[in-house]
Amino acid sequence: MNTTLALALYDTASRIDRLRFQLQTLPPAPKTPAADSVSALIVDLVTITMDVTTHIKSCLSELSAGNSPKTALRAYSGALAPLGEALTELGRMHAEIAHWNFSADATRQLGSMGQVLPSQRVIDAISGCREAVDEILDATAIDLRTSATELASPPSLLRSGAPARTLPATGPAPASPPAALPTAKRR
Repeated sequence: MNTTLALALYDTASRIDRLRFQLQTLPPAPKTPAADSVSALIVDLVTITMDVTTHIKSCLSELSAGNSPKTALRAYSGALAPLGEALTELGRMHAEIAHWNFSADATRQLGSMGQVLPSQRVIDAISGCREAVDEILDATAIDLRTSATELASPPSLLRSGAPARTLPATGPAPASPPAALPTAKRR
């Protein structure tokens, strides 16, 4: 039971890490990310948040059945609020991009390549939201992994904790077979 809960926590943390990676692949300032890219991140984060809610319901039903998934329940419950905050920040980021894309903002500037750049206020707002989302998701993934470790050791530690197999002491190792001698071609 604990191993299953721990693996589910690790899986959720990994999904959050993938979302962070996608966030980091968005173009940096002064360029604005495409609204569609941010929308896709929002959809992914909503899916993760809904799955966390499902895990909470499952833990509560296990708890009422007499099982003890308290650590997992605490971890998922603790992750819900930060995921909501990250969702709010992504929403702000999306709103800034959409507003900038569809407004007749007179403060638009041309960059060195001739592309239209957003105002400094828009750049700061998008960058701030992006940094906030990254920090929130990073802390949430760390907390989930910590709770998973409390439930069961990480898979790599489980493997390294097993005693190493040794070869039986039967004498010196066999010599390698002699190398084949090259034969000269006859004509």
